[in-house]
Amino acid sequence: NEITNQLSRLNGKGWTDAAISDELGVSPITVFRWKKGMRTPDNFRSVLHMLDTLVTGKEFQRKEGVLISLG
Repeated sequence: NEITNQLSRLNGKGWTDAAISDELGVSPITVFRWKKGMRTPDNFRSVLHMLDTLVTGKEFQRKEGVLISLG
């Protein structure tokens, strides 16, 4: 799926799952589950947009304390 593809692209650029999870405000296990196709985020489009932003090197703003997905 698109989330898995974007996570693979980020890993290929040197991003760790921990760094991705930190940027998205979710736990590393959530990123692991998305990458393995075990789960899909409830807010699929928002997560995909944020991953696209990370892949392209742009910055996005996230609200502190807001959990993106329970994964």
